Parts: sequence; C-alpha cells; structure tokens
Amino acid sequence: MAFDYSEELNLLWNTIKAEMEAASTMSEAAYETWFSDFRLVKHDENKIVFSTATETKRKVIREKFSGFIKTSVENALGYCPAIEIICDPRKENENENAGFASFLKTEEEGKCHGLNPEFTFDNFVVGTSNNFAHACASSVSQDPGGEHNYNPLFIYGPSGLGKTHLMYAAANKVHSEHPEMSIVCVKCEDFMNELIGHIKNHTTETFREKYRKVDMLLIDDIQFISGKETTQLEFFHTFDTLREAKKQIILTSDRPPKEMYTLAERIRTRFAQGMLVDIQPPEYELRLAIISKKADKTKIKLPPDVLTFLAERLNSNIREIEGAIKKIGAISFLSGKAITLEMVKSSIPEFLHENKPVTETIEKIIEVTARKYDVTVEEILGTKRTKNIKTARNVAMYIAKQILDLSLPQIGKFMNRDHSTVHSNIQNIESLLETDNQLSNDITEIITEVKS
Repeated sequence: MAFDYSEELNLLWNTIKAEMEAASTMSEAAYETWFSDFRLVKHDENKIVFSTATETKRKVIREKFSGFIKTSVENALGYCPAIEIICDPRKENENENAGFASFLKTEEEGKCHGLNPEFTFDNFVVGTSNNFAHACASSVSQDPGGEHNYNPLFIYGPSGLGKTHLMYAAANKVHSEHPEMSIVCVKCEDFMNELIGHIKNHTTETFREKYRKVDMLLIDDIQFISGKETTQLEFFHTFDTLREAKKQIILTSDRPPKEMYTLAERIRTRFAQGMLVDIQPPEYELRLAIISKKADKTKIKLPPDVLTFLAERLNSNIREIEGAIKKIGAISFLSGKAITLEMVKSSIPEFLHENKPVTETIEKIIEVTARKYDVTVEEILGTKRTKNIKTARNVAMYIAKQILDLSLPQIGKFMNRDHSTVHSNIQNIESLLETDNQLSNDITEIITEVKS
C-alpha cells in the first residue's frame, strides 16, 4: 500500500485525533498505551485507513475501540466512511505531525479542572438572540464573584445554542488573567456520579474539599439535578458556601428554574437571586455570520448562493450548523468536488429540514389543543368563553408563539383575534405557568405531538 503523507492527510488526521482525545473516557495512561502510535495513513471518499505498530494493538483496537473510533471519525467528518485498521511497524517511531484541530482535549493544568480552551469570547458570534447572555458572561469574567448581582450566572435555552461556549469562555478569560485562581468545570451528571462514588467510599469530605474551596465553579446542564434529593442537598450547601465567600458560580440549563418542577424550592430561590439569561435560536443574520465564520475557520470556501441557502435552511441550532459545514467540507475534500448548491443539497439532506407551511402547523396546534381540552376547533376559533374553551384558546396562542416565528397580529389573524387580545392571553398563560405544573405538562405534551 502506498501511504499518502500529504499536508491534507496531516490536517485530516489532526482533526480526527483531536476528536478522539476529546471523546476519550480512558485514563491518560490507557489512552497512551493503545493510541500513542495510532495514525491515519490513507483516505478517500468511501474508505479511511488507520495504522498501529503491532498486530496485538491492531486486534485490541478493533475489538475494544472500533465504536469509539467510528464516532470520532463521524464527528470529524460529519459522516463515516468504511474504516480499516492495519499493522505498520514503521509508524512506531514516527514523530507526530503538527496541525490545527477542530477540538482540543483539555489537560488538567495547575489549579484549573475541566476547561476547554476551544471556547473563547473571540470566537463566539454575537447576535440579537444571544447578545445579553454574552454581555453577562463577559461581565462575570471581568469581575468574578464581584459586587454585581451576577452570582450565580444562570444561562438557559435549548441545546446547541452556545450556553456551554459562554460558560467556558468566561472561565478561560478568568484563567488567563488570574492563573492562580482555582476553577472547576463539570457536567452535572459527572458531579452527581462523583458524589455517589465518594458516598460509597465514605470519602464525602474529599468531595467537599474539591468543590467548596474553589474560586469559580461551573456546572453544565444543571437541570439534571432535579429530583435527585441527595445531590440537591450537597449542591445546596456547596452553593451557599461559595456564594457566601463571594466565589463565582456559573450554571447552564435547557430550561429556566421555574420549569425545574422537582427542584427544591430553596435552590430555585437561590438561582433567582443571581442573573437569569436565556439564549434563543439564532436569527437569519446571526446564522449567516456563524456559517461564514465556521467556513473560514475550516478553510472551506462557500459560494454566495450556498451561504444564503444554508443560512435560510439551517435554522435549528449552532451545533447543526457546525455539523453541516463539517460534512460539506469533508465530502468536498475527500472527493475533490467543488462546493456548489447542488452538491450541498445532495450532501446534507439530514440537515435540510423541510419546514411545514405555517398554516399547516398552526392548524395542527389548534387541533391537538382542542383534543387535549375536549373542545372543538370551531369553539377555539369562536366566541364562547367557558373555562375549558378559554384555556384551550389561550394555550393554542401561547404554543403558536413558542414554536412559530409569527408576530402577535399574525397569530391573531389565524385565531380570529386582534393582537392585543393575543398578547393578553399569552401573558395569562405565562403567569399561570409559574405555579401550575399540570398546565406545563399539558403544553409540553401538545408541543411534542405537534412536532411529531
């Protein structure tokens, strides 16, 4: 086999290698044992070939780590060609090639645990949907634990919109300017599992020593603490200890505290004492800017018509945008084909959601809501004001506002109401949601059925 050691191969390998390192759950020693001489040696559009130094390693990697490698390749390319692993002893003593990496695995460094240097304020694209969250995170990074009321900083919103990016950006800024500060970043699930392990081993004090003596604590996806009584108790005391000591806390969640219904009230109250900020899905102009920046970063040249097309169609979240750009670049790179509008349409069909017409969607909202509250569509659109009908009508307006990009007058046109009535009815539902758990569950069920 003729090995291709071109610059392009090196760049592709560094991208895949970085994904492997970032995704690895092995200890550093174990990873070094199996992958220190693992290399990418050949690729085309349909097949990718790796080598390792010994037959024993090749067999173990194929048996134990093939799924891990497949996932890393798919993350790097946006799709996964056939994978082959060969034994090539010549690779054992080769130096690792330097190059860029799309993602970097963070090594534990000094007093800083779990930071990802990939995320900074410089590479966060700001728009209308996220500018306030960006401003708050930036402010916190300049004065962590200071006299302002941004402690905790609680950033919430749907998955893939940049909450974690802002959290890490703030921590990275603090770490760069105050390397002496102790910073711990952890996913909520890891926080819980770590606590359970310490409880089983009767080493809870070690856990408390780690989390209650930091200068800055960041917890991602804090919503998973809901319903976990033991974890909530430990977190509550950790939270109070840090806040009383004026240590900075940053939390992210996919929902606001008021919608975390199995969260202890005293914790919900403490979250509300800080700064609650949300991030919304990116608007068209922001999507266009993000696509341009992602393409520039990965050295992909997108024609103007492709840029416009992608900005119009990739309207879900930033993670979707990254995946689409990555796959377009990989297919162009591996096949040697130029990036054209037709090539893009055929390359990423899974990202190009065909949006249902607004009329069809709002009709479905009204139909599903009518069934839920045992009323008719005609009654929702009519003038009757019995309790069930009013609730169904208001809920339908609220859901239309939540999942459709419509103005109040537009919703009113569909619902046979003026915009002021729509505004008042939606406010009524928002007010009820603060205390009515059943209403929240009803709305969640209706939205799930509408989107199915």
